[in-house]
Amino acid sequence: MDNKYIVIKMTTWTNRPTSYSVVSDKAYPLNKACDILVASETMNEMHDTTFHLQEIGFTETDKPLILDKEVKGADYELI
Repeated sequence: MDNKYIVIKMTTWTNRPTSYSVVSDKAYPLNKACDILVASETMNEMHDTTFHLQEIGFTETDKPLILDKEVKGADYELI
């Protein structure tokens, strides 16, 4: 399986926390992800915004994930 990458946009603000977003909703092979990175940097006019590659991995399984007692009992707040 080939490695896949996404392009992350990072913007550093002076009055709030740094924000991160994914440039595209797909993962790409390295050469295509680099093309997207270069195009994003070329069009970028904000000096506080940078773009970064992030390798991602997928795990294929033939069985569903079974939650254990610790996870089932945990309380999570959705944001």
